[in-house]
Amino acid sequence: MMQPKYDYNIPEKLFKTIEEEFAGAKVAEQYLESKNASVFEEWGKRLMERTYELGIKPEYNDHMYEMVKLVAEKTGEVRFPHEAQRFIEIACLSVHLMSVVLIQTAYNKEFSFSIEEGTCSVHNKLKETLSEEELKSLPCKSGCVTAWKTIFNILKMDDVEFSQTQEMPNDGMCTFLAQRK
Repeated sequence: MMQPKYDYNIPEKLFKTIEEEFAGAKVAEQYLESKNASVFEEWGKRLMERTYELGIKPEYNDHMYEMVKLVAEKTGEVRFPHEAQRFIEIACLSVHLMSVVLIQTAYNKEFSFSIEEGTCSVHNKLKETLSEEELKSLPCKSGCVTAWKTIFNILKMDDVEFSQTQEMPNDGMCTFLAQRK
């Protein structure tokens, strides 16, 4: 059997490890027990730190990530948004019920993506217990915003402004936007 020249797939073990450590339903349960929204911030920060820690290990590198790093090294470009995008996608695919992250824009000035209703394991778990009014306050918002800001901080992308432009209770999805200043 011929060995492929490049490995274009991220090993499944990476996704499973992150899922086991940071399952969305587990953090939602912690919130439901405590009603303390700060559990989401801590979860988001640790989720992204761990995703980055594991994601840069040689055994979890794929050809695409190697190319992003090579092009960034040679040109000074491409790191935004593609390097951050890789870690955001790994985190989302690990802890949510999604098989693909819905990317709207991904170019040198802007990166935006959405998590649709029904695919967010955190929101789904909260929806089982919280009243409609409590759910509309979107207590989990700080978890995602903290996670995504954390990866831009880790990657020292200080010229990136980050915001949430849509919220699941009102728009049927959470949409996030990162723009270079």
